[in-house]
Amino acid sequence: MDRKSDSVLKARQHGAALLILMLLFFLAATSLILGQSGSYGARTKFDKTTSAALAQAKEALIGRAATDNNHPGSLTCPDINDDGQADVSFGNCTLYIGRFPWKTLNLPELLDGNGDRLWYALSPGLRDNPAAEPINPQKPLELTLDGIPNIAAIIFSPGTPLANQSGRRSNAVTDYLDGSNNDGNFDYISGPLSATFNDKVLTITRDDIFRTVNQRVLAEIRGPDDNPPGSPNWGLRRYYANNATFPWADSGIDGNGDPGTTTGKLPYNDFSINPASLVNWLNPNAWLPLVTYQRLSANSARISIGSSQMDVIPCPSSPCP
Repeated sequence: MDRKSDSVLKARQHGAALLILMLLFFLAATSLILGQSGSYGARTKFDKTTSAALAQAKEALIGRAATDNNHPGSLTCPDINDDGQADVSFGNCTLYIGRFPWKTLNLPELLDGNGDRLWYALSPGLRDNPAAEPINPQKPLELTLDGIPNIAAIIFSPGTPLANQSGRRSNAVTDYLDGSNNDGNFDYISGPLSATFNDKVLTITRDDIFRTVNQRVLAEIRGPDDNPPGSPNWGLRRYYANNATFPWADSGIDGNGDPGTTTGKLPYNDFSINPASLVNWLNPNAWLPLVTYQRLSANSARISIGSSQMDVIPCPSSPCP
């Protein structure tokens, strides 16, 4: 073989080796990108599952607070023994942190992206017990999150086990929640995520609870519509049915309307409210003094609790506004 042919052969071999090297580099890069994409996709699915479970739990708790017949605004106790049922001892919660009581709330089993059941911390001031009265929007609550006060409840996804959490599956909070979230006090944290902390949390604030409950209270005070015959049999609408006008506002704090006063407190002594509601929870939980009242005209009024308000007009037909 002459020198020219030898040079050509060597050049071709060098070019082939370079192509093989580039192909290997391309394959490695593609594998890395696909691996990262797969990891990102798995993480996205994990986060989506976890967020959906937390949101469903929060919605159920707020709904329960709004519809409770004894103490609207109260919440169910945590599940201590992992059977899905709230645990109560002598009318009080056995503990104020445990698993989320999905069976008590008539929910399907709620699992986070890791396949773990959710955890749940409750502020003792909102337990469904007469000893917690008054339960209303002014109730100071015990839980804090990152130093923010008046947290009604916190729902947790515990994340994957950390190096020191080898006891799963157990009922020990230390095997699931991290850092100061498992130390037994009422001060909780939300992060940041790290090698020693991976709890995901969703809070329910006092405002979250009572924004909904307030509307129920205002509806009780307003009263039902005028149908069927004989209604409304309580509330401001009953007062109007009897007097063809709405009452004057209370300028003081005695619950009595003062002639000529259009804005003040609710004149709750001047009309009847649903007796069962009044006896069971309106009075014991000090709701009525919290209501602000405006007589907008002889034929219209406005009632409010904090930022929640409701306009009241006569309702001679259904559906009623």
